Amino acid sequence: MAFTSGHAPSMTCFMKLETFDAGHDISTFLTSRFDEFCKQRPRLFQNTQQMWPASEDLAALAERSDGLFIFAATVVSFILNDTGSPQDKLQQVLNSHLGLDPLYAQVLSNANRDDAFTKVLSAIIYLKRQLSITDLAKLLDLTSEVVVTQLMEIQSIIRIPPDNQGFVQLNHASFRDFLLDKTRSKEYYQPLGEARMMVWSLACMVKYLKQDQWPRDKAEKYACLEWCSHLESAIGGCESGELATAM
Repeated sequence: MAFTSGHAPSMTCFMKLETFDAGHDISTFLTSRFDEFCKQRPRLFQNTQQMWPASEDLAALAERSDGLFIFAATVVSFILNDTGSPQDKLQQVLNSHLGLDPLYAQVLSNANRDDAFTKVLSAIIYLKRQLSITDLAKLLDLTSEVVVTQLMEIQSIIRIPPDNQGFVQLNHASFRDFLLDKTRSKEYYQPLGEARMMVWSLACMVKYLKQDQWPRDKAEKYACLEWCSHLESAIGGCESGELATAM
């Protein structure tokens, strides 16, 4: 009622979100980010005869975004991060299918998916509550440097804090949904994460806790408080044989 009385109507603009077309704003965003990147790294485009990206490629990216800024932002972050050729990654995106799932798969396919990477990825998906990079590293029995190195592999779809006391955050909850749905993520599916988190929590307790000693930091407290929660989730979410495999 407040927006329809007094002076409010003359000072406000009503917008029907269900019919709002964000395509123009997304095109402006893409153009701005790519222009800025080209100005900052001119050596990458010394042998490029025309504007990069080409206007038709920018239009194709905007169309693929389908009004979703999260898609546009993730594409830009993937193409313009400091790993690999931006020209090649642009073509990878343009040649992929529509939607966020193919984009997530493309980012993961470019990552060096070793054991440490799988461990860190599984942890950030299955954590019951956030931990700093320092505490996450301790829980996983890794160094902070190793954790950050693994996170850098997928920096276009997560937010890495500026220091090791900050929390890792997903750019969008759909990435977690993607990894937990085997029909969508296929070879990137992350099963048994709850069971593994339980095992890593128990290992942390065994390594650091002494008799009659209260947990000293958030990693130890997490292990003590959440291992049973991970066990409960693991029992409810997988077959006993799979749980035994993880353990």
